[in-house]
Amino acid sequence: MLTLLISILAIQTPTAEEIWRSGNTERPEAVHVSADGQWVYYGHQGPEGEGLNGYVSRQSLASGNWDQRWSVPLASPLGMISDDRILYVVEEAERVTALDRQSGERLQSWSAPEGSRVINDLALDPTGRLWATDTGVGRILTLENGQWTVVLEDAVVSNANGIEYVDGAIYVVCSGGVGNLVRIDPDSLEFELLLSGEGSLDGVVTDGRGGLLLSDLRGRLLHWSEAHGITVLDAFEDEEIMLNSIGGTPDGRYVFSPHWRQSQISAHRIDYPTP
Repeated sequence: MLTLLISILAIQTPTAEEIWRSGNTERPEAVHVSADGQWVYYGHQGPEGEGLNGYVSRQSLASGNWDQRWSVPLASPLGMISDDRILYVVEEAERVTALDRQSGERLQSWSAPEGSRVINDLALDPTGRLWATDTGVGRILTLENGQWTVVLEDAVVSNANGIEYVDGAIYVVCSGGVGNLVRIDPDSLEFELLLSGEGSLDGVVTDGRGGLLLSDLRGRLLHWSEAHGITVLDAFEDEEIMLNSIGGTPDGRYVFSPHWRQSQISAHRIDYPTP
């Protein structure tokens, strides 16, 4: 009976296949797919050293065309999020910069509030409010009308790293060996711990069907759902690989994973069980 149950659960969980690997990158730290599913943005920190060594590449999902240096030069870009007009990028872990989504030109920047240490990743809710993680302090902030607000500072978001708005909630994952997955109600700010101690989580995106795709810095691509918990999609076995802040298509069918240490990006096709 136990064997049958395990077999049924395995059938109901997704699987992944790596479909390409690119080395046309320079220390990629984050990937973002636009909500319309048309563009993939790859944030490269570029060659080591101070200054504007980083940039964002852009790839069309329709044609596959890749614009290597699409954006203006950037300083150590981290997390990204976009709306119809703007791509928001974290620079040097200390400010958020708005880029024009058509030209890649710099529009405006907002410095992090006093007391911040490592602004890392960004989310955007339907009201246009930006959400940000401060990994160094372990807190969640919002940016609205140019004003920062600390909305959550609690042990549950210690080492808060990736952040995403999915189906009416804000999801946060924690790195530094904490491995928490936290769901926050954006209106009441009440939160729920969904997962704890699951490696060193960096990225979180929707699977388009109520679950999440997660990345573990230690080299694992994961799927989480409330029904089935964690499924390891790819452990990159026999590779000592770092898996940073992933990006995924809105339907959860494709996920793009930056490998910062190896200066590579991998792409996976995710197959889900038929309902």
